[in-house]
Amino acid sequence: MIFLTQSELAELTERKRKAEQIAWLKANGFLFATGANGHARVSREHVQARLCGSAITNTAPAAPEPNWGAM
Repeated sequence: MIFLTQSELAELTERKRKAEQIAWLKANGFLFATGANGHARVSREHVQARLCGSAITNTAPAAPEPNWGAM
């Protein structure tokens, strides 16, 4: 998997600080991982998919909601 460079990430988010980049990514629904240095790691494939309108989604199953009506 190939990730955006730090300069590409700054260009995408229009933010230089890593905390602000992460906040922007979360607010705009981008999937990312955080590296050992605290910087966001965003796959180039995900960014291209998002910008072309075919978003890659998290494939983890959603946690089931409790049946509140049974209480």
